[in-house]
Amino acid sequence: MGKLTIKESEELQKAGILKESTVQAMQEKGLISTRRNNKKFLKTATGKLVSPQLYFQGIGKDKYSKRMIELKEKFNALVNEYAQTTTTKQ
Repeated sequence: MGKLTIKESEELQKAGILKESTVQAMQEKGLISTRRNNKKFLKTATGKLVSPQLYFQGIGKDKYSKRMIELKEKFNALVNEYAQTTTTKQ
């Protein structure tokens, strides 16, 4: 059984099939997604939208160090400053 998206759970709530408390319980159990797509984009010189990413190659299942978390937070702050959220990707 797959996860419901946030949009699907909202539609089920509007239809009166699910209650807010049920949605929260299902999210806690991992049956409904808890994230929305807030991808940020920058435009290239030709106007194409691209999404900046930070990736730690070779991390596998290892845990992030404090310095890695600090770098990730600074990177995300820069992305938020320079990039924009869009609903359609060109």
